[in-house]
Amino acid sequence: MPPIKNIRVAPLLMACFLFGLPVAQAATGLPAALPERDQLKKVGGGQLSWLGFDIYDASLWTGSGRYEGFGPGQTVALSLWYQRSFTRDELLGITEKAWTRLGRDPAWRASRLANLRMLWSDVVPGHNMTTVVEAGGATRFYDAGRLLGRIDDPEFGPAFLAIWLDPRSIVRDLRVKLLGDSNDTASSARNSRN
Repeated sequence: MPPIKNIRVAPLLMACFLFGLPVAQAATGLPAALPERDQLKKVGGGQLSWLGFDIYDASLWTGSGRYEGFGPGQTVALSLWYQRSFTRDELLGITEKAWTRLGRDPAWRASRLANLRMLWSDVVPGHNMTTVVEAGGATRFYDAGRLLGRIDDPEFGPAFLAIWLDPRSIVRDLRVKLLGDSNDTASSARNSRN
């Protein structure tokens, strides 16, 4: 079957987010570039798919292997292995729509999206983007081979990962898979910074 050309995946992805379509369990890992890779344990993982299109494999990692929010001493990492291509602008647009749904102020969104614009690039199938929210509050972004950059705003990381972890997430089925056995704890440890 010849490849399908000129399909815009971003609208498909947003429809999946908005309708909370199901996802399947996936096995993914952390990129080699991540310094604390050996200290983190997988909480859970899943695949975001829509109408047979696999979008990305996602996995959530913490030092304990349980997600208990963004408390002191808790490093949280979310790793996405893309199976579809997206431009940087498509990724930024999806992020903005997710933050809008979570009630983020327009001025707040604009300033954080400007930070992400400087760090992110287009992604292609096989590309990794891992977000690490440090215990001290900074957020780092990695691809499979290197550090892309760091945002020192302690509010940023929890707000970014809320896209996947907040109970109001636009990817609710994936959220359940990411939280694994931590799901009951995470539901009660709501992210007060969103």
